[in-house]
Amino acid sequence: MSARLSPRLATAIGALALPNPLICGAGEPVMTAAGIRAALAAGAAGVIAKSINERPEGAAQLERADYAFLSPDHQAGSAGPALFCRSGLAPYEPAAWFATLAALDREAAASGRFVAASLVLAAAEGAVRIAGLARAAGLRVFELNVGAPHAAEAAAGAIAQETDPAALAALVGAVRAATPGMQLWVKLTGLASNLPALAAAARQAGADAVVMMGRFMALVPDLDSMAPVLGTAAAYGGPWALPIVCRFLAQSRRAVGTTFPLLGTNGVRSGGDVARLALAGASAAEVLSVVMAEGFGGLARILAELDALLAARDLRFADLVGRAADAQQSYAAQPKVTGRSGGARWRDFVPPETLAE
Repeated sequence: MSARLSPRLATAIGALALPNPLICGAGEPVMTAAGIRAALAAGAAGVIAKSINERPEGAAQLERADYAFLSPDHQAGSAGPALFCRSGLAPYEPAAWFATLAALDREAAASGRFVAASLVLAAAEGAVRIAGLARAAGLRVFELNVGAPHAAEAAAGAIAQETDPAALAALVGAVRAATPGMQLWVKLTGLASNLPALAAAARQAGADAVVMMGRFMALVPDLDSMAPVLGTAAAYGGPWALPIVCRFLAQSRRAVGTTFPLLGTNGVRSGGDVARLALAGASAAEVLSVVMAEGFGGLARILAELDALLAARDLRFADLVGRAADAQQSYAAQPKVTGRSGGARWRDFVPPETLAE
């Protein structure tokens, strides 16, 4: 049996049962019907199609988008594991794009999968209107992205972030009222420290799941040109971000309860990374940079790695969800640690000169 069909990979986002926890996240590779079908063919349980919003400035930014992969020492090049980019939104009229996605979603439903619409927030009124268009098209899942990292750099009014829990609750409540019968997922920013409070606000306002977290904004000076890579600040994500995402997943799990679905995103490069997100509390993972780096086959690779990891441990994916988060302890709860020489542990991690008499 292939990894994508292995029963041990099954998961659920509330009432939405999925054959596995790997979702292709929104981005340029899934800006066409062909790309969406390719992601599903590679084994993804679902696809979040390339995002839109109601402002022409958001779509216009796509013509100015640029991308670089960075090595661990911050050098731009094709071999690097970290994605650094400025991006834009899909240049489609919403109702027509959603009609295309709804047809693809009907195809996907035949194998227990889904195709979802995504909105990058510009303003509350537009979010409500566009969410209503997604429902009218017959889509089953709508992702409201309130955390796109480009907001500070984009044209004025094109993209907004929401980092205030009360304002987020009002927004989610309004979008929820426009989407009865749909799954409403709220994607949060990585540029805030109050993610547990935001997750709780989204849940209380009617969201079916929360996705965390969006990429960070960064500036990467190039040592040869002495100028910024890509000429600008840009969104930055990579393997280094995964432990940060895991921390906020675990904190948010405590804030929203163990039965409310959380999804992790940012930093997944392997099946083991999906397992780590699950242990921190995620019921599924959204992945995109791997597709940009190695093609849709990267999704199949990650699924195979995850299935092998579970098989070796005789576990189901559902057995992982929240185990590390629920076992996490505070600093104060830790026992005193003795080092190799019998003294305090910190002595094992300093140069010998520090301890010289």
